[in-house]
Amino acid sequence: MTFLSSIPKITTVMLAAGQSSRFDGAKLAALVSGPEVNDPDVQAKNQSLLAHSLDELTQATEQMGMDKPVVILGGHKDTLLPLLPSNTEYLVNPDWQTGIGSSVAMAAEYAQAQHADALLLSLADQVAITQQHYMSLFRVFCLFGQTTAAYYQQNPGVPAIFLSENFQQLQQLPGDAGAKNLLLQHLSNQSLAVLPLEQAAIDIDTKADLNWWLANKE
Repeated sequence: MTFLSSIPKITTVMLAAGQSSRFDGAKLAALVSGPEVNDPDVQAKNQSLLAHSLDELTQATEQMGMDKPVVILGGHKDTLLPLLPSNTEYLVNPDWQTGIGSSVAMAAEYAQAQHADALLLSLADQVAITQQHYMSLFRVFCLFGQTTAAYYQQNPGVPAIFLSENFQQLQQLPGDAGAKNLLLQHLSNQSLAVLPLEQAAIDIDTKADLNWWLANKE
């Protein structure tokens, strides 16, 4: 299957439904950018992890001519919802406590309902992923016409673009399982395109992760 002769319809979903149990609080509400201390010339706005990640993905979808991302909320919904831009479409996963698989399944079900050719799946806590990374992933997808994933720590993973033929399998994931096993199957079958992207290994799980990122992001 190839999209070399046509533009695919891609639904984009950002997963933001986790409990953040290791963070001891709503990690996606934590500030990851803002004005430098004692520097009045810097006008950067304070931005939560969720807003930061969503902004990068939204800019990418605009550049690629896609619809704006849909966000899946669950744990800490009441805290995170006010952090979303007012025009953001979102879904609430009532089964978020069962694990990430239920959110992946909801994303695939949504993409299927949109009659999408593919689903771009992203994680809100991957703080180092930029719009340029998403656009590179999209270019690889269009080049090969296959399910396409970031490749880091010697494995494929999210962010990833899944063909519609994967939607049913994504909807059947166990609650505590993400999409990695499906990506590994594609890799072993030589039906997966990959983009080397070590930045995808940087996510925020603990307050120590956040402090490291704030100290080293420049």
